[in-house]
Amino acid sequence: MRYCTRDDLGNAIPLMTLTQLSNDDPAALQPNESVINDSVRQAEELADGYLRGRYSLPLAQVPTVLRDAVVYLARHWLYLRRPEGALPDAVKDSRKDTLKLLESIRDGVVTLGLTTGHAVPEPGEIRVRARRQRFGAASWARYQ
Repeated sequence: MRYCTRDDLGNAIPLMTLTQLSNDDPAALQPNESVINDSVRQAEELADGYLRGRYSLPLAQVPTVLRDAVVYLARHWLYLRRPEGALPDAVKDSRKDTLKLLESIRDGVVTLGLTTGHAVPEPGEIRVRARRQRFGAASWARYQ
């Protein structure tokens, strides 16, 4: 399931800017949908990398916090396609904040609040087994 739609990205980036960021033809009037799809795919895969150890993927429902995170990451990727211009501070800051959020989700500090999901055990989990107890409280009471 996709974490964000084309409309979600269109709400975050004005049409003219989206056209300039995604289309290599300076005279283009419409965004290049293939490039936009690549930016969303890359952002979703990055988000999945953080979520993989904590949640079972693919997610049945997409929380808005995750949708917004993918939009910010895709927007940053689109801006990076134009190295001749400086990245706006808002784009750089939103990416940095989004990565911190994804780290917090990965570490269990922030949850996605999914009702159907459950935390997946961390890799390398250690299980311990012990023998049955031979001496209980009654046995030790006789030695007093």
